[in-house]
Amino acid sequence: MPKDNESPPADSKFYAAVLYSDGEYACETFDTLAALVARLKELIDKDVSVFTFAGTQLKVSKPPFRHLLTPWGAQPLFDVPEDALEPDDTGYLGVDPIHLADPPEIQPRAGNNAADNDTFFDDNSSPELGVFDSALPDPDS
Repeated sequence: MPKDNESPPADSKFYAAVLYSDGEYACETFDTLAALVARLKELIDKDVSVFTFAGTQLKVSKPPFRHLLTPWGAQPLFDVPEDALEPDDTGYLGVDPIHLADPPEIQPRAGNNAADNDTFFDDNSSPELGVFDSALPDPDS
């Protein structure tokens, strides 16, 4: 318990959960203890119940796997049931570009010739690709 003349930590916030007689409620946040005290003085003799508390604001991490970030460690805010886990036969452990703000650009591997890449999808390079000609529209028309 802090002493009467001890200052609260700099990152502390002060809160008043106010429950009004008509059932409405609000949680008010104050940056200083003095501001909380001033608000409580305003509520004296009003038909309200007030619950006050102080502490450091806890933040939530960014998606996709959100955690509550606390001084006691990150707490997961998601459940992954074991039956929902699906094996990945590719073994790929790289970055998932869907969750990146700026996905990496795909570049040809060093030593690959750009001309080779252009002929890779050429319809004439492999007769097996002709099976799609009747199902897909001709991109040149």
